[in-house]
Amino acid sequence: MEFRHGSLEEIVSACREQTLRYLRHEPSIDGFCFELLRRALCNRDDRAWQAVLSQYSPSVLAWVRHHPAAASVSEDDQYWVNRTFERLWSAIGADRFGHFEGLPSLLRYLKLCAFSVLQDAVRSNSANRQSYLDDDVADTVAAPDVERATVGRLTASELWRTVDGVLQDETERAVAHLSFVLDFQPREIYERHRDHFASVADVYRVKRNILDRLRRNPDVRAYLA
Repeated sequence: MEFRHGSLEEIVSACREQTLRYLRHEPSIDGFCFELLRRALCNRDDRAWQAVLSQYSPSVLAWVRHHPAAASVSEDDQYWVNRTFERLWSAIGADRFGHFEGLPSLLRYLKLCAFSVLQDAVRSNSANRQSYLDDDVADTVAAPDVERATVGRLTASELWRTVDGVLQDETERAVAHLSFVLDFQPREIYERHRDHFASVADVYRVKRNILDRLRRNPDVRAYLA
């Protein structure tokens, strides 16, 4: 089927089927779901948008529930779904949809929207939370400009794709999300994930390596300028 010429009903049905095939680790095609998102976000098609909500709300809830910060906030499921998709709708229209190469990049951005909503909730609930630094290693982390700018502008998809591109493994991705998206300090990350890090200094080391690479990255330099 030519994706753009199919009826909405055909696209929705095929998207569901291909998603199930993907979850069963069977060969699958991303184009149907990508077309559904295109119709919803570029054409502002209400019926397509409702199909997107039905298709991806469970994913949003799973991302939020499995995030280590979820235990610190108390909102109902509809709150996470509504706020996440509102952020997606506001951020991506016909003018920006072409920046995404395919379904995986769009779903990564949707996940980022969910984490950004979670970040806002955490910050709202812990506005007076005190930050603690490890005296033995605090002096070795000196990258305030890059980190503040990254945290402050993380909702820009172009910047986050650049950040994601410098991360080398899942440990770095976890530290980046917890640091830049949820604004956790290294001691908090260590306390929540002792099974992944030998010490607070180990978290600082990973974070420092990320920030050093970001400082050297020409795209980040251009963005911050």
